[in-house]
Amino acid sequence: MSGCVATSREISDLQDNIAQLQLKLNEVQRNQADISTKMDSVGSNMKGLSTELEDTQNRMSLLGQRLDDVESNMSQSMNKLSQQLSGNPLSVSPPPSEVYRLAYSDFSRGKYDLAISGFRSYLEKYSQGELADQAQYYIGECYYSEGDWEKSLAEFEVVEKKYSKSNLIPAARLKRALCLEQQGNMQGGHAVLESLVNDYPNSPEAFTAEEKLKASNKNEK
Repeated sequence: MSGCVATSREISDLQDNIAQLQLKLNEVQRNQADISTKMDSVGSNMKGLSTELEDTQNRMSLLGQRLDDVESNMSQSMNKLSQQLSGNPLSVSPPPSEVYRLAYSDFSRGKYDLAISGFRSYLEKYSQGELADQAQYYIGECYYSEGDWEKSLAEFEVVEKKYSKSNLIPAARLKRALCLEQQGNMQGGHAVLESLVNDYPNSPEAFTAEEKLKASNKNEK
């Protein structure tokens, strides 16, 4: 009888343990569901921020093109007047927006060498143009798309050095970090990501940098 009682108690204890484990399992599953929901929310927010940023950049680009064209038209009008007064033949240059548009079109179609040539042509003719920082940035993007990390890194560095007030600096700094990581310089890449988070904490690029740093720290552990 004592053996039977002991066995019954053991079965009862085992059942209690199983019930407790089931409760813990249910709690873990609920936590996982919560985490999944939060991740979905973060992903949606990032998508929204990315779309908003792209729209803003497109508007800035169009505004820059218009300003460049106005300045170019005024300059060409003055040149025409001067040439007419001097009796020299007139020469007409394409408007800045057309030079930039053709270069960006080549970039969009994957013709990176032509795009680089076009963007450099824009910078040579309109070094103070409204789209100068964008032209410089996309030269870096061209080399990045070609996998030339060294040249890409150098071009993105110019964006920050030459156009310190550009709204493309966070994007250029993020690409600098990625270039360094592609070259195997993980420490240097992490340092650039940390500077991006510190200097531009509210930018979408800072959010991406934070996520990359978290993933990297997790992998190191």
